[in-house]
Amino acid sequence: MAKKLSKALRGKRRWFGVAVSPQVEARNELEKSLAILHELLQCKKKLKLMDFFNSSSDVAKSAHTNLDNSLPSHSLQGDEGFAIIQVPHEVSSEFRKLIDNQSGYSKYSMLSVSTSGKIRLIRQRLNLPKPKRTQR
Repeated sequence: MAKKLSKALRGKRRWFGVAVSPQVEARNELEKSLAILHELLQCKKKLKLMDFFNSSSDVAKSAHTNLDNSLPSHSLQGDEGFAIIQVPHEVSSEFRKLIDNQSGYSKYSMLSVSTSGKIRLIRQRLNLPKPKRTQR
């Protein structure tokens, strides 16, 4: 068995909490946008979609009621879905520049709401539940 890498040698990542356009109904639609961003950023590691709650889900609706003051006011109407995306650390600043404004929202159907090095903090800030773990 191979020796386990120390924490310092493992790949670094950032977690992005994003508001997703109401037109994106399925997880695979958002993954297509992430594939486009992956090609644009030219990074070795893939952008990974961890959690996705479309705009019609109860989780997204309840998150909006609790987040009205903390969400960016320049572009959200209150009917967006939410997602959490894992991004390699070396391209995180470029990724944020692409989805941090109104033009990024119209191109890629997502807008950056929160960023952290810990997924737990993103879930707390967006009031999203931790998904139930499935048994293999």
